[in-house]
Amino acid sequence: MAPSDDNDAPVLPWDNFSQWVHAICVVTFDLELGQAMEMIYPGDRELSERERSNICYLAFPDSNSGLMGNVQFHFRIRQCPETRTRCPGPAPVYDCDAPTAIQTDPGYLYGYVYFRQVKDRSLRRGYFQKSVVLLSKLPLVSLFTQVLELVAPEYFDTGEASLEAACHHLDQWPPPEPGSTLSLPLLGTVLQV
Repeated sequence: MAPSDDNDAPVLPWDNFSQWVHAICVVTFDLELGQAMEMIYPGDRELSERERSNICYLAFPDSNSGLMGNVQFHFRIRQCPETRTRCPGPAPVYDCDAPTAIQTDPGYLYGYVYFRQVKDRSLRRGYFQKSVVLLSKLPLVSLFTQVLELVAPEYFDTGEASLEAACHHLDQWPPPEPGSTLSLPLLGTVLQV
């Protein structure tokens, strides 16, 4: 029997997801507790305490001076050595074919944030403030901004089940392929990238 190559290897759950996204996190902001990571999906994704802390601090927009509604932005953090090896990202062939501007940067994660702030007099702070953060090895700002425009409002409206559904859709995406046009289904929409 001839040895099989990587193309014949079975695709395991979350393999395709991991080529695009490391995790989706929800960060909540409380007057007494400060920033706290409320959830990481999928639940098996590991982040060091330092990475969690950095994500929580960076998930709140610095320039938020009374701005109401939704704000999107992105950041980049250095991964801790102990989690770097457990965050595979896209296949190595991705960087060979990708233009320099969208190549991965070993040792870093990009965070794409959808922050929501609305008045809520029932809360001590007077505002509901929460961020949905998508973490990826890929610096694809336009794509992940669009992804969060679909995923975050759905999460705020319907809760955790919508994040689970979105992650399962992301797991159905083909691997990222620079130079090719891909149709990527997500929550009833097809993104062309």
